Amino acid sequence: MSAALPLVVVYDRGAANVGEIAASLTKVAPLVFVTRHGSEHAEPLLPLLRDMGEVLTFRSTPDEIAGRLGAIGPGGITTFSEAMLGVTAELAAGLGLPWHSRETVRLLTDKFLQRRRLNETGTRGVAGWLLTRPEDWPEAVRQVGLPAVVKPVRGEGSRNTFRIDDFTEGRGLVAELLAAEPALVLEQFLVGRPSAPYGDYVSVESVASRGVVSHIAVTGKFPLLPPFRETGQFWPAPLPEEEQRCLRDLAGAAVRSLGITTGITHTEIKLTESGPVVIEVNGRLGGNINELSLRAAGLDLVELAGRVALGESVAPPPVAHDRVVFQYSNPAPPYPCRLDSVSGRRRLRETAGITGYRAWIRPGTHIGGGAMTNDLDLVLGEARDHTRMFGVLDEALPHLSFAFTPDASATPVDISAPGLPGLAAPSGG
Repeated sequence: MSAALPLVVVYDRGAANVGEIAASLTKVAPLVFVTRHGSEHAEPLLPLLRDMGEVLTFRSTPDEIAGRLGAIGPGGITTFSEAMLGVTAELAAGLGLPWHSRETVRLLTDKFLQRRRLNETGTRGVAGWLLTRPEDWPEAVRQVGLPAVVKPVRGEGSRNTFRIDDFTEGRGLVAELLAAEPALVLEQFLVGRPSAPYGDYVSVESVASRGVVSHIAVTGKFPLLPPFRETGQFWPAPLPEEEQRCLRDLAGAAVRSLGITTGITHTEIKLTESGPVVIEVNGRLGGNINELSLRAAGLDLVELAGRVALGESVAPPPVAHDRVVFQYSNPAPPYPCRLDSVSGRRRLRETAGITGYRAWIRPGTHIGGGAMTNDLDLVLGEARDHTRMFGVLDEALPHLSFAFTPDASATPVDISAPGLPGLAAPSGG
């Protein structure tokens, strides 16, 4: 450890938490954390970060700490936070360390620019049109058509993401969203091929090391809840190997087209009747993917990200699966409310096939509502095959019960109860 050059971790809310970083990266190299002053997520965790390494905090721009970082002489830099991709790129460029270039980060964080690049380079991506004023709406519809999906140019977790079917309603929604968002992208609505009881999209988890892209796994998904809220994922995806190979090839082409040469990537792909289409490429580890990887294969992707950042050459083969490992999340209501209580967690944990339960939101917490994915918890489990996975969830999830008090100004809407309503396990197997 004493001979290793320090690793800079630009930290905020993201796909790796303090506990995962402590378990995975403290054994790789001495750590130096960079945080933004006043971060609602990072500020309360500063004592824990200081226990693991040095902490440097900037107020306005990362230039404030560039000199101090240069004096430390780090050997690598990484982040697991979408919000800190730009900061990491600025620091990496100034320090001469391998990571995403400024241009690559522009493409990763601007959904319109990314989709344009994918299509320009022949990678099959979703078509889109930029909206910065309500007056852009008619031309956007003419270019993209309806139905379509509108979302912020920059954002994560399906924030302010809606399907639009009607021209007039869409014009009003876009005007409302542009009052809160600097820019939107209107995207072609991709009709997924019939896939029930699974979701009609997947993600491909990859690592780029010294310009070489390797693929770790194709991640299967549970169906989305309206409008576009994710409910969970699992390894392996329920697809034949030949199709998975095509998906890995598509993800690799997308990653290379954006100029990614270093780090972990998470590429979302829609499965349509006419073939797979890239939804978006994320230039960091996917949410909760490391937990899946550790259980499925003992492969620590947080550690892998650190080693790649420090210049090690890695090319892991796709994970070989001997069972199904899964995660399921109960979504919070889409209206403002308070979580009053949760019951049944002990009985859920006692269900055969359930290996763990993590509560993300404590009783008494206010929930802001909205269309974005906002998980109450994470249910962990494993099964011999996909059919049994659904059986485990059917047995376990009804034990959980959540009580909410809506805000006085909120209009409660119908939301799905815990479980996978209306879905049956696949036949056979």
